[in-house]
Amino acid sequence: MRAKAARLLILALSFLLLLVLLARLNPSAVLAALGHLGWLNFAMVLASGLVLTACLAAGLFALLAGEASVIRVFAARQLRDSAGDILPFTQIGGIALGTRVLVLGGMAPSRAIAAGVVDVTAELMAQSLFIFLGLWLAAPAIRADPHLGPHLGWLVAGTTLFAGGILVFALLQLAGSDFAQRLLGQTSTGAPAASFREALHALYRRRARVALSVLLHLMGWCASGIWLWVVFWALGQTVSPASAFAIQSLLEALRSAAVFIPAAIGVQEAGYAALAPLFGLSPAAGIAVSLVRRARDITIGVPVLLIWQWSEARRLRRLSPAKPPL
Repeated sequence: MRAKAARLLILALSFLLLLVLLARLNPSAVLAALGHLGWLNFAMVLASGLVLTACLAAGLFALLAGEASVIRVFAARQLRDSAGDILPFTQIGGIALGTRVLVLGGMAPSRAIAAGVVDVTAELMAQSLFIFLGLWLAAPAIRADPHLGPHLGWLVAGTTLFAGGILVFALLQLAGSDFAQRLLGQTSTGAPAASFREALHALYRRRARVALSVLLHLMGWCASGIWLWVVFWALGQTVSPASAFAIQSLLEALRSAAVFIPAAIGVQEAGYAALAPLFGLSPAAGIAVSLVRRARDITIGVPVLLIWQWSEARRLRRLSPAKPPL
């Protein structure tokens, strides 16, 4: 009950931050920026967003090549992102739904969960490299800013700690699976714990596949910078691909820090509004970019979630025993 109340409080504060931010900016400037977005440009944003999802899904496919189809892996990634961006729970809940897609495709639950854990770890490793690249590109603009310039060293140190924490996270996964097996080995849940341990270790033993997953995730994150450049172009904003790359990397660092805020509501908008001026854009342009990103998430995510609900309902109907005729 307390956890639910805490989530509702966080969600309410996030919406409050969003409302305060919108109130402090000039709404007409935001609307003017959005006025450049036509249906054709928005279709380009949607299409490039689907390509981006495919790039990010490639990291999971590298771990499961031969065990899941390309379409199944893409669906798992899209449902994961859609749930995390729309439903009122954190990205962790989206990851759980992504593994659910793999289970419905016939994969053993322990294997699917282990693949999800390793995939997230590989992605976080890649994300830390992506943030380092973004900091390197953004360093001149950050140094020139009187507010952020003095804190550049802290930003680099924080990213370094983040990268180190991911390595520790991977080691804890292996140690934790051993502990779970010892703790549950003599109980009725011992078999699932043991199978999860074996699946996790089997995936990490394939070091080449894990390294390929990290590389593909890094390419996917770099593609997200290109996608953001497409969004700026669709809004009629002039920005270089390198600047869009830097903005996206720093924004994703902010979203990672706010991982427990559902859909990063308010945080995403504040991040874009604060980062855009570093590269010669107005805060209103940053808010417009965030709103287009939200519109893209809803346009793609709502049908994806509805299809998932339909699939689950259809599965339950198949599993339910037929009622005898009256």
